[in-house]
Amino acid sequence: EIILSSTSGRPIYEQITLQIKEMIMKGDLAPAGASFYAETCKDLHVSVITTQRAYDDLQKKDYRY
Repeated sequence: EIILSSTSGRPIYEQITLQIKEMIMKGDLAPAGASFYAETCKDLHVSVITTQRAYDDLQKKDYRY
């Protein structure tokens, strides 16, 4: 589960990026396709742009989801 905080001082996309990275490193996140991306937007009530930025950041750092 990804938890977002409006008071953390970190942008939302960074919060998403860090939590997904942790889930990948722990092995808690299995590889998924576009459905996972769409579910992330919906479940977190964030824009597609915010979610895309988080996923782009993960890919640049060579984390696969």
